[in-house]
Amino acid sequence: MNDLKVAWDEFLERWPISSVQNMTLEQYVSTGDKDTFTYWVETKTGILANIKGSPSTKFGIYKQKGIPKERNGMSHGEVYSWQSRFGGNEADAFFNVKKHILNIIEAAQRGDLEMIDNVELAPLFKWKIAFLYQDTVSPKILNIFSLDKLQEITGLSGRGYSYPQYYDEIMKSYDPKRVQNVAEFGRQIWRELDNNQEMDNTESSNMKICQSSLNTILYGPPGTGKTYTTINKALQIVAPDFYLKNKGDREKLKCRFDELLNNNRIGFVTFHQSFSYEDFVEGLKASTTEDKQISYDIEDGIFKSMCNSASVKATVNTEQQVLDISNRKIWKMSLGDTSGEDAFIYQQCIENNYVLLGYGYDIDFSNTSNRKEVIEAYRTNEVIIEKESSDYRVTSVNNFKNEMSIGDLVVISDGNRKFRAIAEITSDYIFDETLVSDSGYSQVRKVTWHRVYEPSLSVDELFKKNLSQMTLYRLYGATIDLDKLQGIFSLPSIEDKTEISNDRVLIIDEINRGNISNIFGELITLIEPSKRSGGTESLSLKLPYSKETFSVPSNLHIIGTMNTADKSLAQLDIALRRRFEFVEMMTNYELLKGIPDIEGINVAKLVKTMNQRIELLYDREHTIGHSFFLPLLGNPSLQLLAEIFELQILPLLEEYFFEDWERVGQVLGDHLKDNHELRFVIEQFGNSEIAELMGDDWEVQGIQPYCRNQKAFLNSQAYIGVYTR
Repeated sequence: MNDLKVAWDEFLERWPISSVQNMTLEQYVSTGDKDTFTYWVETKTGILANIKGSPSTKFGIYKQKGIPKERNGMSHGEVYSWQSRFGGNEADAFFNVKKHILNIIEAAQRGDLEMIDNVELAPLFKWKIAFLYQDTVSPKILNIFSLDKLQEITGLSGRGYSYPQYYDEIMKSYDPKRVQNVAEFGRQIWRELDNNQEMDNTESSNMKICQSSLNTILYGPPGTGKTYTTINKALQIVAPDFYLKNKGDREKLKCRFDELLNNNRIGFVTFHQSFSYEDFVEGLKASTTEDKQISYDIEDGIFKSMCNSASVKATVNTEQQVLDISNRKIWKMSLGDTSGEDAFIYQQCIENNYVLLGYGYDIDFSNTSNRKEVIEAYRTNEVIIEKESSDYRVTSVNNFKNEMSIGDLVVISDGNRKFRAIAEITSDYIFDETLVSDSGYSQVRKVTWHRVYEPSLSVDELFKKNLSQMTLYRLYGATIDLDKLQGIFSLPSIEDKTEISNDRVLIIDEINRGNISNIFGELITLIEPSKRSGGTESLSLKLPYSKETFSVPSNLHIIGTMNTADKSLAQLDIALRRRFEFVEMMTNYELLKGIPDIEGINVAKLVKTMNQRIELLYDREHTIGHSFFLPLLGNPSLQLLAEIFELQILPLLEEYFFEDWERVGQVLGDHLKDNHELRFVIEQFGNSEIAELMGDDWEVQGIQPYCRNQKAFLNSQAYIGVYTR
């Protein structure tokens, strides 16, 4: 604690407010100079709180170390680079940055955290400055500046709280009699969170992924990034190492997400009004057989399919490294009927490392090399073959003996909607007459079992459509997904393990739009953590169509999204509310602060002001999310802002207020604009037009018709007028 106090005192001695007021650009930031203001804030006071790791752009202006990188919203001189919003040249930029810093210092000394929050400097940097200059006798700011960590400490994650509110909540627990220094108080909290790890406030360092709830719903107004966030959350669960390594690269994250989606490690479904139990769990579906007859089969829905897949344990060939499936023939094969008298054949094959063909009886086909010779072998053994071109007994034996080759892969089916093993052929055809008396099967191929699944996996894990009932036939790209198959064999080898079990994620978009009671049915109870298989009070039940015993595995995570503009949380099915953890997602103004000013328009202030008016006129569940405006990060132009307002924001407001144009205009601040040309919503008819159309004596009945003012969309002052008077 003494070291913390010394570091703090040394900083204030070197950089009192008078020195900051007289500070030059060279004294503020440089390269190689360890006495600059920024070096003191970032490095020399690192023992108090480390903000290293984030780029130098956080300083507002910085000295270049080479050819500057082109970044949106940045300007470059010969020596310095700066955020364009601070000025057109380095002198103006530094003047404005220093002005912001002085405002922060003065606000910190009088405890005005709201003012600090509104200062347009990077959060890590401005709150570190505020922390250093605050009143140490009555401190209000903790030496933790990561928003994620503040949310984690308070437990108020995702509920739209600001830095001042987080600090206010945390500092309620600060007792100067128990902890004399607020910096030590912050370190104690940090140690409790991160198990004595070195203190670091950068979001890219010391990231701690909390154990995700098995059932989570992200809820909030439109455009707050709920569906966008499900990708991150799913990858944190299914591929945590990949996520940590690439969390800053959205393109890589989306690509990996799509791969896992394709491989059924992640499932995605959108609920709607007509979505049913039969779609979600299981139901009867009509299909046409090969002889054009209609049959009704029980088909698994996405939830049952994901549960079954998550329950599967795969026995893996530990000697197999990575298997290249290119140029290999792939076959589908049945090994006995799971519900018939020969159900034991499959287990016999697994135990003896071979596959057996029942067709051919006790006939030796060793000397056959084509279909014609197979037919002759049958006839020599007094088996009648009438239709030589289509007899399946001939086809199956010819495939097994003459078409199948060493190195081919065989997928073992379990009915026509599941598969249970994958093997590689390792021998030529073998006739083993000793097997006839035991099983009636004498046609043999030796194999290596690369994967054995228990229970069986759904065809969706590997195939593009259901399998045929035929015992043995070759698979082509129209039936089997070769990318999924290669993905199975691209997994790293498993040392000292024979079984692997992976977490899976089911994402339910727009979960509140479906009838929860109808869709989940009796399964709503089974998704509770304690009721899942392996839980303290695990339950299972018999499904109505298949009559199978069913339970929900503990490694299936369910992530839902809910648009509160469609239905408020209070209206949600109470059974669902009791079984899910709800995480509110509101508009992130910090993201919007990264958008450079557009012809003087501060987008963050623009959106925040509109949302505050919506809360007054309607409620917070119908505010406007940040994602509508994020395209402006890459293209900060008035033209794009106009398109966003005209094509997205105005229609959304019209829907919110049922085309009550007067209230739409109030959200946009039109009622406060003296200049009618700056109003986005205007009266459709002037007095002279009404008189011309209806006569001088006619009076407007009800509400005056309104229309959009197209000229306002391309006038920067119209937007500035939303948040200024």
